[in-house]
Amino acid sequence: METSSRRTRDKGMLTIFAILSVKCMQINAFHHPYSSWFFVSTTSPSRVAPLRQRSPQLCLSSSPGNEVIGTKKKTLYSIESLLDDGDIDGALLELKRLEGGEEGPSNVGEVAAAAYHTVIEACCAGGHVQDQGRKKGENGINTRKVDLIDVAEDLLQSMNNATAHAYETVISGYARRGKWSDALQKLVLIEEEFRPIGRNKSKSDEQSVPSLNVYQAVLVACARAGQYDNVTSLLTKMRRRGVRPNVYTYNSLLNVCAKDKETRWKEALSLLSQCQREPGIDPDLVTYTTAMRACIRGRRSDKAIEIFRVVKDMGIELDVYCYTTAMDACAKGKMWKTALSILREMKEKGIEPNEVTYGVAVAACGNGGRWEKALELLDQMREMNMKINTITYNAAVSALAKAARTESKQQRRFDFKQKGGKYHATGNQPQNSEVNLLWCKTLDLLDCMESEGVLRDSFTFSSAISTCGAAGRWEEAMHLINTMKADGDRGIKPNRFAYTSAITACGNSGEWEPALKLFNDMKLDGLQPDLVSYNALIGAGMTANQPEQVFGLWDEMLQPNKEKIAPDIVTLTEVIGTLDRATGKINRDRADKVFSDAVKLGIILRQDSLDSSWEVDLSGMSFPVARAACRFIFCRLVEEMKKDKVQTVRDFSLITGASRMREYVREVLRDELNPAIYCVVPKSEQGTLVVKEKVVKNYIDGHL
Repeated sequence: METSSRRTRDKGMLTIFAILSVKCMQINAFHHPYSSWFFVSTTSPSRVAPLRQRSPQLCLSSSPGNEVIGTKKKTLYSIESLLDDGDIDGALLELKRLEGGEEGPSNVGEVAAAAYHTVIEACCAGGHVQDQGRKKGENGINTRKVDLIDVAEDLLQSMNNATAHAYETVISGYARRGKWSDALQKLVLIEEEFRPIGRNKSKSDEQSVPSLNVYQAVLVACARAGQYDNVTSLLTKMRRRGVRPNVYTYNSLLNVCAKDKETRWKEALSLLSQCQREPGIDPDLVTYTTAMRACIRGRRSDKAIEIFRVVKDMGIELDVYCYTTAMDACAKGKMWKTALSILREMKEKGIEPNEVTYGVAVAACGNGGRWEKALELLDQMREMNMKINTITYNAAVSALAKAARTESKQQRRFDFKQKGGKYHATGNQPQNSEVNLLWCKTLDLLDCMESEGVLRDSFTFSSAISTCGAAGRWEEAMHLINTMKADGDRGIKPNRFAYTSAITACGNSGEWEPALKLFNDMKLDGLQPDLVSYNALIGAGMTANQPEQVFGLWDEMLQPNKEKIAPDIVTLTEVIGTLDRATGKINRDRADKVFSDAVKLGIILRQDSLDSSWEVDLSGMSFPVARAACRFIFCRLVEEMKKDKVQTVRDFSLITGASRMREYVREVLRDELNPAIYCVVPKSEQGTLVVKEKVVKNYIDGHL
């Protein structure tokens, strides 16, 4: 009878463990509605109290009869049903009842352990629940979120002779939540508790070392936290314990490097090297491709291309994903010829490029300034009846915008015309057929997207508006801004880049009022203008000859602001250029104040530069800035002499370069300073003007 009873119990236990195995496979799909939590710690506000105090006898001891074990089985089934319904609170109550029941046969402890495993797995797979407790001295209810991993930890602590499975489940739960430090601590405990059998033969065969899956979970958690020293040490510890990492281990770590916000290309190359040296492991195509992605993210396209060439030399069969990644490296590295060469190679080897591949190729041509090639690739996609998505269209629109900006920069210049013995800077934006052609091509792409039903997003409009800015088509830019506002319900709203590009378009056309309206609309939309936005509006004021408004923008930028926006050398050049073109003493005084502010801010004549009290480099300045610099330098020299900061007078040197700047500065010193300052050009230094000591002293004496 005893043997028959034992067989019956064993058969029942096998049934229970079969059910639990199915439960373990389902647990990853578990979702908890996060109902009210009522197991509240009275001693620590940040932890859920253990369901019971630890005691030496948590597992149920033997008692005669099968009634108790049947009750325990029913309780286990009840726990599983509650978890299936997402009721962790109810499952915990049932587990507490299972712990606190009357004593039964000895193998009821196994049922209790299985129940622990089921609830711990559910807690580790879950998220947070609401913990409601009363604040001391208050009548209201204080609700706070409690991480279920803390509940799982308490359950682990309350188990008598906690199993390796329970430890591994909690460790994996910590790792998935990014709590790498807690996961490492628990890993050390399980390594000490369940040592390798060869080192501690007293341990039973059931108590094995942590599994490879657990090690991998902790490794990935450490990598995501940037703890690569711990990754290296943990890999070493694994090998010593006889747990060998496999190719999936390294691929998982490389994938973290490829997705990390920080640049992790060095760590990726180190992991790739370790994988290549690991006995019994051959890096696969995924390994090399993921390492390439990490290098691309770290802006080391050269390293990514090196890996690609190594893979080819090894004779590994490449797929479309590896080829596309290599082309992406070319796009980021502005190697459009190499990208097109890889595209041709794909076709020759019978590997069909997909939409993503062509999108990367279009981006590569755009970054390389080859917008014609980018449009050719779009035509090829249409011929093959490929669907062109938003990303690919955006790459083409961006290519046109970059080409337009480059062309615009080449044609925008200061045109210095001599008038009355002086030079005046005038902004010049001539009509250019190349820029207009780029705008027409951009408009065609926008029409194609609309007719094909392809979503035009914020990037699409922003790039198109940028082309408007380069072409000076301010009315079209305003229309596109209004179109974006009309599509605001679809999440397409003008961003800072779109507004700034539209302001640039107005500025290049000399339209000050529309530019100022766009600037104010940007603020009303909750977008704080940045330095580029301010410079765009100042440039518009310069073209439209608005000295008073430009000077006001300079003062506005000097005011303390949350964005910490401060003028730069571009701001200084455009503000002084605007004031220099205007007439009247008031604008000259404004220009002198702006230059003085710029010196205080360290924008120009920096103390850490090679400039000194008796030698200043003007060669890198625009003509108007150099003009203001001449007035400032000699005025400062007089002030320093008045304050006895200068004891002796010396020759003064102005570095101008052997260009028109030299003659311009010579005229400014002679015609605008009083008394006039005359200078000479040394035979050995044709790019320098020297004001002799006697002339300097005469100028200083005239102001003392």
